[in-house]
Amino acid sequence: MRIAVILTWILLWGTPLFAQRGPVKTIEKLSYTGYYNWGFIWIKAGFVEFTLSPSGKYPNAQRLFAVGSSNPSWDWIFKLRDTLISYHDSTTFLPYEFSRKAHEGNYHKTFDYTFDYANNRVLADIHRIGKYKRQDTIALKPETFDMLSVAWFARELNFDQYEKGQQIPIRILIDDKIYDLYIRYLGREKVKTDSGKRWCHVFSPLLVAGDVFKGGENMKIWVSDDELRVPVMVEAKILVGSVKGILNESESKF
Repeated sequence: MRIAVILTWILLWGTPLFAQRGPVKTIEKLSYTGYYNWGFIWIKAGFVEFTLSPSGKYPNAQRLFAVGSSNPSWDWIFKLRDTLISYHDSTTFLPYEFSRKAHEGNYHKTFDYTFDYANNRVLADIHRIGKYKRQDTIALKPETFDMLSVAWFARELNFDQYEKGQQIPIRILIDDKIYDLYIRYLGREKVKTDSGKRWCHVFSPLLVAGDVFKGGENMKIWVSDDELRVPVMVEAKILVGSVKGILNESESKF
C-alpha cells in the first residue's frame, strides 16, 4: 500500500491547454487521509501531505515537498515512510531536480534525478539500500514531468475543452523509466466534503502494472470545478483490496 506514491497521481497532466500562473508568492499546503478497504470496512491507514513553496535554487523555481506515512498502529503490518521533493519551473512545471526516498516494509530505495535539458538527458542516482548503488543516464523526451510537478501542472487544465470519455496523453518519469500514458476524462460529479457538496471534474489515469497496481484504468480522481482545481478525493483498486485518499479541508490551505 504505497499511499504516498498512489496519491501523487491525484492530479495528472494532459495536453498543454492551460492558463499559466506567475511565480508562486505564497505557500500552499494540502493534507490527505489515506484509507484501506478491508472487506466492507474502510480503515484509516495513513496520511499524505503536500507543501509548495518558492525556491531560490533555480531561476523562477518552486519546491514541492510530499511526505507519506502509515499510521503507527499499522507499522507492524506494513511500515511506510515516503518522501518526495521536486524542484521545477513555476510557470512551465518542467522539473530541474526530483528526489524520492521510499521506505516501505523491507523495501528501501532512493531515486535522485537531475534534468539536463542542454543535453536532453536525465542523470540518475539510484540506491537500493543494502543492495546496490548505481548511476544511470535516461534519454529525456519533450514535456516529461516528474511525479510531483506533473500534479501541479494538471491543475492548469481547462477541462471544459474535453469531452466525456476523451483520452488525454501524458508523459511522466516513474522510477527509472519514462512512460507515455493517458488520462480519460469522465465528466463532472458532485462530491461530499467536510464543507458540504462541491462539483468536481473526474478522470481516470492509465496505470502502469507493477507490485501495487494491476494496470489499466483502475483509479478515479476528483478535482474541484473551480479556479483552484483542488484535488478532493482519489480511489483506486490495488492488487489486494482498494485505497482511498480524502482531502482534510480543515488542515489544508488552498
